[in-house]
Amino acid sequence: MNFRLSLAVLAASLVIVTAADQPSVLSFANKEMDQLSGTFDSLNAGQLVWVSPILEKPTPFWLKSVLELTVPATLPDFKATHEATLTLMNANTIRGQIAAVTDDTITIDTWYAGRLNFRRVMVKQVDIDEQPSLVFSGPIGLDGWIQTAEVPTWTYEYGTLRTSTNQGIGRDVGLPDGCSIGFEVAWEGNLRLNFNFFTDAVTSDSPTRGYQISCQGSYASIRGMQQNAGMQFGDGANIPEFKENEKVRIEVRASRTSGHICLYVNGRCAALWKDPGVAKAKLGKCIQFVPQGKEAIRISGIKVAVWDGSLDELADEQGALLGMGMGLRRFQLGGGIQEPKPEPKPKAGEDGRMKLRNGDSIAGEVTAVVEGEITIKTPYAEVKLPVARVRNIVLKPAALEEPIRRNGDVRAWFVDGSSIVFCLDAMTAEAITGHSQSFGTATFKLAAFNRLEFNIYDPQINDLRAKKGL
Repeated sequence: MNFRLSLAVLAASLVIVTAADQPSVLSFANKEMDQLSGTFDSLNAGQLVWVSPILEKPTPFWLKSVLELTVPATLPDFKATHEATLTLMNANTIRGQIAAVTDDTITIDTWYAGRLNFRRVMVKQVDIDEQPSLVFSGPIGLDGWIQTAEVPTWTYEYGTLRTSTNQGIGRDVGLPDGCSIGFEVAWEGNLRLNFNFFTDAVTSDSPTRGYQISCQGSYASIRGMQQNAGMQFGDGANIPEFKENEKVRIEVRASRTSGHICLYVNGRCAALWKDPGVAKAKLGKCIQFVPQGKEAIRISGIKVAVWDGSLDELADEQGALLGMGMGLRRFQLGGGIQEPKPEPKPKAGEDGRMKLRNGDSIAGEVTAVVEGEITIKTPYAEVKLPVARVRNIVLKPAALEEPIRRNGDVRAWFVDGSSIVFCLDAMTAEAITGHSQSFGTATFKLAAFNRLEFNIYDPQINDLRAKKGL
């Protein structure tokens, strides 16, 4: 069979579906990057067998001719007090709950592969985030999203909302009174994006209620969008990350009770604001993304969670910048951070101390992790803490190793935008098994991934990936 399938035939065979019944799609590594919707059948002898309505029977395709496979992903509803992010030596990241830490192994529990044991020499760092009540996670499709253009201009692909227009997209995510809204934004050229939140409607690019954070170039500002007002409050903030990158993770922590609004960029507290008129504001529960130019822009990894409004961590970070008193005084006045930058603080763990969620730090050795509680042996006493109260784990120094690249390696992408590389051993419609120097052999639920990339070390195929914007 000719792999360069007719695009016209393919277009006739594809149907528009919702996220719930989104089909799997096989993409080929030819110049046209042809695609064939259908279902996975089996994997054997370097071939992937595919079933499609336009094929007479299950048909094998050589893996060397496959660019990627996209599959519908599923996020289960599970409870956890924290989320640990392991950054591996090949720059991949994987998330789960810390189960154990030794001199040789870091163990995490996951919903998609059970317990995974990572070799210490393959792990660069371990960061820990609180896992508060999750309100919304996505996107997983266009269902539920409202576009302001009469003719839809946003598309959905690979867990990402995409557009090259200046039309908005938003939805009611049920924002609680205190919330954390995180998302990844990627762009071409300069970042020009308005992010609206606590709005009550997303049918217009200029809502009359809520707040708007405007990201322009290397600058971010905020204003309230109340009836007949639309006034800016607080100072703007310089955000060097907007100039240094073409993809960042933004997190907005906001409280409609106190009026505190905190902007984080790539984990750094970049601006602090306070709305002096929050008591009189009429606010909604929607979020909205409105590009201000016509350059390509992509939104992914959206997570909305409850925020308790605690300023302990913020006070610690801003105390290092401005001195405790000045930092809080500026915060109460609604000012952004305009003072000269101090000497950079060491990143979590670089000074040999573990950082705690409240801004304190502790030096010691992790001796046990049991049922969400971490035991730390310090020079003075043994300390037990909930893992969720710890921001990082200091790993024992080791001669780190780069993993060997193997024929048959695939890159599997999780819905949240993280990924992991392993050598493919077996695959069924429900699970995928692989091995790696980092974690040995593991079987993953296929529903944990939304994309599998093949031939990841082939420069010509990677050029095709870059052309497709992956």
